[in-house]
Amino acid sequence: MPDRTPLCRALSKLGFCSRAQAETLIRSRGVRVNGCVQIDPLAWVDLKTDRFEAKTRGAWQRLESAPARVYLLLNKPAGYVTTRSDERGRKTVYDLLPDPWREAWVFPVGRLDLESEGLLILTNDGAWGQQVADPLEHVTKTYIATLDRKPRDEELARMREGLLVGNEKWRPARIIALGPRCFEVTLTEGRNRQIRRMFWAARCRVKRLVRVAIGTITDAALGPGEVRELQKEEVQQLRNNL
Repeated sequence: MPDRTPLCRALSKLGFCSRAQAETLIRSRGVRVNGCVQIDPLAWVDLKTDRFEAKTRGAWQRLESAPARVYLLLNKPAGYVTTRSDERGRKTVYDLLPDPWREAWVFPVGRLDLESEGLLILTNDGAWGQQVADPLEHVTKTYIATLDRKPRDEELARMREGLLVGNEKWRPARIIALGPRCFEVTLTEGRNRQIRRMFWAARCRVKRLVRVAIGTITDAALGPGEVRELQKEEVQQLRNNL
């Protein structure tokens, strides 16, 4: 049976790059199919019978069958962005990856902003990663938030019930007080800077934000900047929760 797919998706399935990166590479004449340059990212190809090459560092590289799946857990320190490169020259989470993972194509599952810390998954399993990050799957994310002041009880109640922000109704958050200005917050959706915006609506500034769990995945022994592979059981646990 043929395994036909758009060319940009084929490069992603082969573990070479993301679909967005593939589209840019294809349009810049950096991809050959069966020896011919292809400039249409949506051109249909067959993963089983076609031969693929990509230009990297000025040389053509043969793309073989999909590599072994990689699932990494990183404890991101503050001051790193979750992108491959940064136009402002800031440090990225890829600077923390040891060889051979630094040069491999892995992508972050979800995001942590520049000053946020904690657990971040990186993988080359596109379908699995997209599902884990998809807000519709409601994979929980748990954080420890340290504030500049104690919020009022009624402000916390609004967050627990679900805030109305503009025209959007945010899902309820589970909030447990760990101290007067320290809270464990669990979300089932991943809006941009959601926890900081939630507490800002209560006139509180988040001084420190650390993600401590992704679904069932947690690791208090993983130090800042450290990375390890997820165990098969951990990958399966997340898959079972989707």
